[in-house]
Amino acid sequence: MMKPISAIFTAICATAALWTPASASSPPQEFGLVIVDIKTVATDIAKNIGVQASLIPLTVQVPVSVASGVCGIPETVLGAQGGAPGEAAGVSCEATTTSPQLEQFVRTKVRQQ
Repeated sequence: MMKPISAIFTAICATAALWTPASASSPPQEFGLVIVDIKTVATDIAKNIGVQASLIPLTVQVPVSVASGVCGIPETVLGAQGGAPGEAAGVSCEATTTSPQLEQFVRTKVRQQ
């Protein structure tokens, strides 16, 4: 006995839907870099990474995810203002706290001086 064409078509569409990723219509957002003013937390960073406070730079470029955490601004807000991934677009914020990720970027910048 032959199945009606509509039943076969329905089965094909259902199978195709299972193989289509849910995120195909909305790719994950990638954001660029943010310039973070770290003057207010420089002493804490210096203490945490074991260097003199005078060696801590005034600003550091970090990914949006790091900036969001230390500046208290949602990633989507910072990212909407930012440029292409890996590039700074003049977006900046002021750190109100520090984090291990921020301290790693500062440590790297201090070593490059």
